Amino acid sequence: MAKTNVSWDTIGPFLVWQFLIPLAAGWAQTVLYSIFIRAGDPKPQPGSARFIKHRRQILIAIYAAYFAFTIYEVDFNLQRSSNAYNDLGVPLDVDESGLNSRFRRLTIRYHPDKVGPNIDRDKANDYYVHLKHARDIILDPAKRFAYDRFGPDIFAQCQSCLTVKEFTDSGLLTAGTTYGALFIILIGANALGFLKDGSYWRYLGLLAVATFEVRTALRPDHPTFLSKYLNPFITSSNLRPAYLPFQIIAIIKKASISLAQFLSLLMPLYRAETQNPTKANDDTDDTRHKQLDRLSAFVAESNKDADRLLELESIPYRENEKAKGELREALKKYMVQNVVHQEKEVRNAIGHSLARRRTGVPHGAQGTR
Repeated sequence: MAKTNVSWDTIGPFLVWQFLIPLAAGWAQTVLYSIFIRAGDPKPQPGSARFIKHRRQILIAIYAAYFAFTIYEVDFNLQRSSNAYNDLGVPLDVDESGLNSRFRRLTIRYHPDKVGPNIDRDKANDYYVHLKHARDIILDPAKRFAYDRFGPDIFAQCQSCLTVKEFTDSGLLTAGTTYGALFIILIGANALGFLKDGSYWRYLGLLAVATFEVRTALRPDHPTFLSKYLNPFITSSNLRPAYLPFQIIAIIKKASISLAQFLSLLMPLYRAETQNPTKANDDTDDTRHKQLDRLSAFVAESNKDADRLLELESIPYRENEKAKGELREALKKYMVQNVVHQEKEVRNAIGHSLARRRTGVPHGAQGTR
């Protein structure tokens, strides 16, 4: 019977995607502002268009980096665990004579009766038994077929299987149970209002991976792109050992899960702008109040920066209070006229105010409209 194991490998990436990356993005934004914005220059305030745009760009960069890392991690673990072909040092298309020839050479080197006196015979015996087990798998056509497509776990899962059909039925039953449970969980979560962002891509990814796994299990040959393109390329360039079908399926599963998470978190970053676009002629009371709140926050932060700069500039005049006061007033006027008024939000607010004046009245006329 198939078992479902919930481990850190399942929970950890979810916590990273949902919580750690947004937290890291906030820290990164603060650090980048302190590096690239000069002292005294106003920083984008939380909630402003520039702040949201920068946060979105940082999030996308971190999400993309973590997505690439998840693919590298699963590939690294597959290489570290190795496989029967790599342990024996034979290619994936090795025949019986080539395998037996290679095993005879390994026997001369690793047989417990032939190792040196300083070698632990128990460990040597265990390793030789491991090599012999790997050879037996490759020599048996049914076991070799199952191993290539389902990995070493298939033998513990179906200990009584002897034929290709029995191994295939067992592997497909486990895969069908897993994918069926995932589809039911997704449908239930969507019906309850959860996991709606990127739900289309989740279903599409699950269907694509399930189709590829079923195709690989039912066909006598390896997938074409694997045997004709990917494996020849990586073996000729000595990047890593050739992939077996069960290894590439594991990578595709991880990639589909990570990509679905990536897209589901990416979509809300753009949906807010499309649902609530900023209009130049939006002049409702609610909009004006929000603009005033942002301007108030911006002015408060600008005053803090201005006070810090004025204190630095007036240090040489700290003994002369009159000169110090005149210098502070002059610098403050300069900053308001040449720094604050150059901010986009300030210019927009002034433009909206001028546009609201009555048309056709003399300059300086009072009144509102």
